[in-house]
Amino acid sequence: MTAARPSVRPSARALTRNLALFLLFNGLVLNGLLWLASPPGHRETVLHHSRDVFLGKGGDDSWGAMNFGLGHVESGSTTPLYSEIFFNRSVRFQYPPTALFVLAGMRWAGPDRMRTSDLQILPWPTIHDALGWAFLLLTAAATAALFEQRLRQHHGPDEFRGLVIWRGLLVVGLALTFYPVVKAFTLGQIQVWLNALVALALLGWATGRKQLSGVLVGLICLIKPHYSLIVLWGLLRREWRFSAVSAATIGAGLAASLAVFGWANHVDYLRVLAFLSERGEAYFPNQSVNGLLNRLMGIARPEQYKSLEFLAGQFPPFNLWVYAVTLASSLAILAAALFRRKREGDPDRVFDFATIVVSCTIASPIAWEHHYGVLLPVYAIMLANALPSPRRMAWLAASYVLVSNFVPAANLLAPTALNIAQSHLLVGAFILLALLHRRPVAAGAPEAGQRPMAGAPAFSGQARAQATRPA
Repeated sequence: MTAARPSVRPSARALTRNLALFLLFNGLVLNGLLWLASPPGHRETVLHHSRDVFLGKGGDDSWGAMNFGLGHVESGSTTPLYSEIFFNRSVRFQYPPTALFVLAGMRWAGPDRMRTSDLQILPWPTIHDALGWAFLLLTAAATAALFEQRLRQHHGPDEFRGLVIWRGLLVVGLALTFYPVVKAFTLGQIQVWLNALVALALLGWATGRKQLSGVLVGLICLIKPHYSLIVLWGLLRREWRFSAVSAATIGAGLAASLAVFGWANHVDYLRVLAFLSERGEAYFPNQSVNGLLNRLMGIARPEQYKSLEFLAGQFPPFNLWVYAVTLASSLAILAAALFRRKREGDPDRVFDFATIVVSCTIASPIAWEHHYGVLLPVYAIMLANALPSPRRMAWLAASYVLVSNFVPAANLLAPTALNIAQSHLLVGAFILLALLHRRPVAAGAPEAGQRPMAGAPAFSGQARAQATRPA
């Protein structure tokens, strides 16, 4: 038995100050430099979307497609839903029938304020924007609470309670300058809701409310079915209550959907999943391995692999090599998350839970930029853990910068072999995933091979006592 070497971390004041400086640099300075350095026509930054969030300028991306789907069901047509909407009319309605309950509920709550087309002129704010604000703030609040919970677990309670409020406000600022989060709002995406549900599910797990977390994961799966792999993850970890509650939530939603929308429409949805998994998308916001491969194919055949245009009914052609590499990479990413051993330093499996969330997102053949909004609370978990390790902090900061910013000037490289720059968000997500797979830093100890950070004492005397407790 030996005493663990004491780790000296930044004080609560220093952490709060550094977080503010990072927000200033990443949110304002870096975006200002990007705007100045980019040529005309390529100067859009995340701050343009942040402004539109404040102004309540959401789009119709999810709601327009859902409106077509719900309208077809209500028409009484005998043609299956996806055969007509997705394949015949070329409307990218790619959600399962269960997602239609969301639009039906909003129609009941406020039909005069529902935006289902960007051409509509409606009273401000629309119900979509009002709910979008609520879920965006819920994402930020859950992320801030998760960050504070992880700080207390790793470093003891904060002696300066006023700084907790300041850090909460800084997390709100980070959320409002995190491109995937604000992009989901300005597109008019139900992903804004899912980002909040993921953040709450992670918070519920971290605070021991695993059954609540299970309900939230079940609701997520009813909108994005591929996240049902989280339920499989729970079964493999013998988290029986979590998995049972998740499965029950999915089962209840699916039973209601079958009763309302019919068996044929659900079977028809499988055709859409097969079609999309075979082809994916070449359009640059698809930040997946499939998107990267399709854009590389576009160097030789730009007329078939359009990375700068998003046209109705047009998808990349089926390519055996793209499909095979996409499938192999997805299986490798998911297998690494599902079958990894429990890591020392992660007694509550929060890192493990975060790993499967990030893995499900990256492994999808189509992972749009706004889908990566689920990474925001994961960064909060990682930051609280990485404080004792300068190297880990540097990689985490690099990942965050790549994911949180929008660099349209990278599209100038689309016709060249350097078009991998269009996938900078994917690169940042892979860095985060690699950090998650590494052994987390145990509470009260620096990472193996690292010397403690120089600076002021830790958060409290309790934290210092924990640092010297026998290992």
